Amino acid sequence: MNNISLAIARYLSPRLPFYYGWVVVFAAGTTVFARMAPSVSILAIFLSPMAEEFGWSRTLIAGAVNAGAIASIFVSPVVGWAVDRYGARLILPVSMVILGVAMISLAWATVPVFFYLGYATGRVIFHVPVQIGSGAVVSRWFIRKRGRAIGVIYLAGAAGNILGIEIASLVISHWSISAAWIALGITVFAVSVLPAALLIVERPEDIGLEPDGLPSPSSANSPGTVALDLQSPPKQGEVDWTLREAMGTRSLWILTGVVGALFLIQAGVSVHIGAFFQDRGLSLTVVATAITITGIVNAVGSLVWGAVIERTPVRWAMAFLMVLTAGSAMALLSVHSVIAAFAVSAVIGIVGSGGNVIPPVAYASYFGRRSIGSIRGIGETGVQIGQSIGPVLSGLAFDINGSYQVAFLTFAILALIGAGVVSLSKPPDTEQLRLRKAR
Repeated sequence: MNNISLAIARYLSPRLPFYYGWVVVFAAGTTVFARMAPSVSILAIFLSPMAEEFGWSRTLIAGAVNAGAIASIFVSPVVGWAVDRYGARLILPVSMVILGVAMISLAWATVPVFFYLGYATGRVIFHVPVQIGSGAVVSRWFIRKRGRAIGVIYLAGAAGNILGIEIASLVISHWSISAAWIALGITVFAVSVLPAALLIVERPEDIGLEPDGLPSPSSANSPGTVALDLQSPPKQGEVDWTLREAMGTRSLWILTGVVGALFLIQAGVSVHIGAFFQDRGLSLTVVATAITITGIVNAVGSLVWGAVIERTPVRWAMAFLMVLTAGSAMALLSVHSVIAAFAVSAVIGIVGSGGNVIPPVAYASYFGRRSIGSIRGIGETGVQIGQSIGPVLSGLAFDINGSYQVAFLTFAILALIGAGVVSLSKPPDTEQLRLRKAR
C-alpha cells in the first residue's frame, strides 16, 4: 500500500497548483474529523437516552471516558514509537478501521462491560494514534507553515464534532440509540479510511520535495526513488532530537507537565459545564447553544492559533494560553445570565483550540521531525493523566461543597502556576546538541 500512496503522490504532485503537503493535511484532517465520534460532546447526546433505556446511571456511562483515558496512558509511548518506525500512513487508516468497528459495536452493547470495551477502545483511538500520527506527519511536511497546517487539521476536528452531534441527535430522535452508533461508525469509515491509506506520504523528501514546498536539491522525484526512511539521519543544518536525547532535557518534561495541567483543567470544566450552567438557572436550550458556541469558536480559533504560533515563541504562546485558561475558569464563577454564559463559552472555545494547536507545534519546533512520534508519545501521557484526573476533581469538589467554586478556583491557580513555569523555561539547547553530534 505504501507503494500505491507514493505512486499517487508522484503522479499528483507535479500536476497540482499547490504543494502536495496540503493533500497530506487534508488526509490527516479526515482522521481528526472522524476521531470525534467518541467525543465527550457526542456522548452527552446519548447520556440521557441510554440511562432511560438501559437503567444505567450517568456516572456509570461517563466512567467509560475515564477508562479510555487510563488505557491511553499505557498505549501512548508504544504508538509514538510505531508512528516513527512504521509511519502514520499505516497507523492512521488502521486506527480508523478500529474506530469504525468500535463505534458500530456499541449498537449491541446492552450490558456495561461491552459498552466499556467498545467506547473505551474508541477513546484510545481518540487520544493516541490520531493525535500523534496526524500531528507527526503534518509536522514533517511543514516547518514555516506548521502552525497553519496544524490549525487546519483541528478545524476539521471541530467540524467533525459539530456534525457528529447533529448525526447522533437526529438518528436517536427518528430511529434509535443503536442506529445512531451505527451511523457514527459508518461516517468514520466513509470519511477517513481511504484518504488516510491512499494520500498520506510520510515526508516531502519521499517525492522529491522539501518542507513547505521548496524544491529538493536532489531532484528525487523520479521513478524508482527510495521511499520512506524515517530512521535516516537529519540533513546538514537540521538537528533532530532522538527520544533518548529529548528525555534528557528539562524542556520536554516542562512542556509535558504544563500541557497535562492544561488538559486537566479543560476536561474538569468541559465534562461538568452543562450541569454547572443548569445549576446557575440556565435552561437546557441555552446550555446547548453555549456548547455550540464553544465548538464554533474552537473551529475558527484553530486557524487563528495556527497563525499566532508561527509568529510567537512557543513558551510565550503557551504562557498566554495558560493565563487565558485561568481567566476562563475564574469567569465561570461570574456566570448568572445567558450573555455571560455565551461569552465564557466563547473564551473556552479559544482555550480549547489553543490546546489543540500549540502543543504539536511546540514539540516539533523544539525537537525536530525525525523522532516526533516517539517524543509525542511520551508527551501525550501528560494529556491523558490530566484528562483522567480533571473530571474527577470537579466531581469531588461538587460532592463535598455543593458547588464547583473550589474546583474552578483551583484550576485558575494551577493555570497561573503553569504560565509562570513555561514562561521561565527555555527551549532545548539545539546548538549544544549539534556540536555534540559533530564530534
